[in-house]
Amino acid sequence: MSEETAAKEALQAAYASAQRDYDDLEEAAIAACQAIEGEGGASGSSLASRLRSLGNRVSERLKGALRLGVQKALGVVSTHYVVDFEHLATGYIVPDGDDDAKVEAMEQADASAEGAATTLAGLFEGDLFPDAADDGGEGERSEGAGNTCRWPRPRSPSR
Repeated sequence: MSEETAAKEALQAAYASAQRDYDDLEEAAIAACQAIEGEGGASGSSLASRLRSLGNRVSERLKGALRLGVQKALGVVSTHYVVDFEHLATGYIVPDGDDDAKVEAMEQADASAEGAATTLAGLFEGDLFPDAADDGGEGERSEGAGNTCRWPRPRSPSR
């Protein structure tokens, strides 16, 4: 179960990084507006308000993409294993010990899932961020209209 946890942690880290970038951008935009328009100016205030609104929409889209990415990764895992999602949602299961040993166990679990997480992220990218698809992205789903499976064909449990 460490692969799905690692995928979840990677998505959370990406979201946190994007949120920090958003916060930095918002602060810079507000400072620029205040410098140009003067503090409390009507048009600067309006621009700052629009930038905040845009930032909030971006933040909500990122949260939605994070949730969908985790959901899709867990969906893939559930086709391979019987999963108790309530138990899984409690997070890492690590051996008793000091905090350093727990952190090391979590980092090892994350590292072992990195390849699978990267592969799944690549497979889900078009679904998570449809507006960011390349110009040629429409033809990538060659399996037929409406088919969202990105593998050549579903794998059977016997393989």
